[in-house]
Amino acid sequence: MSKGEMPLGKGKGRLVFWAFLALFSVALFVWLILYLRKGEKVYPYETAKVTRGEITVTVTADGNLRAKDQVEVGTEISGTVREVKVDFNQRVRKGQVLARLDTQKIEAELESARAALKGAQAKLEQVKGEYEQALRKLRQLKEAYEMSGGKTPSLSEVQEQEALVSRLSSQLLAAEAEVEVARATVKIKETELQKASIRSPIDGIVLSRNVEEGQTVVASLQSPTLFVIARDLREMELWLNVDEADIAKVKPGQRVIFTVDAYPDRKFEGVLKEVHIYPKTTQGVVTYEAVVSVRNPELLLKPAMTAVAEIEVQKVKDALLVPNRALRFRPPEPKRVSQAPGGLSRLFLPPRPPLRQPEAPEGVRPGIGVIWTLRDGRLEPIRVRVGPSDGQMTQVFSEGLRPGMEVVVGLKGKGR
Repeated sequence: MSKGEMPLGKGKGRLVFWAFLALFSVALFVWLILYLRKGEKVYPYETAKVTRGEITVTVTADGNLRAKDQVEVGTEISGTVREVKVDFNQRVRKGQVLARLDTQKIEAELESARAALKGAQAKLEQVKGEYEQALRKLRQLKEAYEMSGGKTPSLSEVQEQEALVSRLSSQLLAAEAEVEVARATVKIKETELQKASIRSPIDGIVLSRNVEEGQTVVASLQSPTLFVIARDLREMELWLNVDEADIAKVKPGQRVIFTVDAYPDRKFEGVLKEVHIYPKTTQGVVTYEAVVSVRNPELLLKPAMTAVAEIEVQKVKDALLVPNRALRFRPPEPKRVSQAPGGLSRLFLPPRPPLRQPEAPEGVRPGIGVIWTLRDGRLEPIRVRVGPSDGQMTQVFSEGLRPGMEVVVGLKGKGR
């Protein structure tokens, strides 16, 4: 056998080896295609189920807590505070003395007024005696004048006596008026003496004390507030500021759930009592005050605490519900993907949504929305009528939706 000739057995073995290698490469390539293609049937959409249940619609408002019955106690007279008998958080009874003013000047004026009353009364008695005596004499003169036929006493004597009686009658009226004035002065001073003792008008608890011993207080048209007393902190009120856009939904009797900063993990409950008609305008924002009755048996709530409340304005039972995200979802815009020479780049890219997305039905109006579902891996829109929402779930009306159906709420891996 010459050098250029190859043994038949050895050449045949190499041919089989290269044929086997080619078949293995083709099989590996086909397997790789099938493996990568398999993921393209599951599109990267996040879904949620349609449910049937109850939904509660709320209106959010903020405000402050107040004592239900709160009284500001001031002074009606000016003076110097002699003693303060109560302090913060102290319980008081109706009529209990809270503070006293110095009464030396008032007591001196009262004694003077009483003395003046006695003098006026003495003068009244004197004038009254003189008047009665002159009146008796006038009667006697008139009787004698008539019996004598006008001879004695003379007519001039009778007339002089009548004039005296008239003058004494005027003096009597003046003396009586002086007595009344003196008596009124005494009463005024006695009242001032009583008002020098500042008393609680109700049973309650002292919320605020704005006075110290030795302090001078001045009574004016607007009496200074010395104490603030609440009747009972176990019954409080929450005053809310409701936005004008929500005021038509808010009515007395509605349930209110609220939180306060002091207890962020605890929810408190109340009942809407009244809605004020008069508006409040702050920097162009119009709100209306709504008053909520709140029970506070544990005394956890304090006056002036800031609260954030949810007013339950509507409750719907047996409603067809979808997440709000389903109503907000819109299919992404199609994107072109450049491929490397050879056409194999798409094999190594992650699965993506179909390039052609169905369009939402035209004519979407307020109260009308579109829900997207998946059928055979493709998006399909369903138009729905939108009902009330609680911020997380929304009631919808559609013949194309049933409880348990999956609706698209977003793309996997995307933020909410």
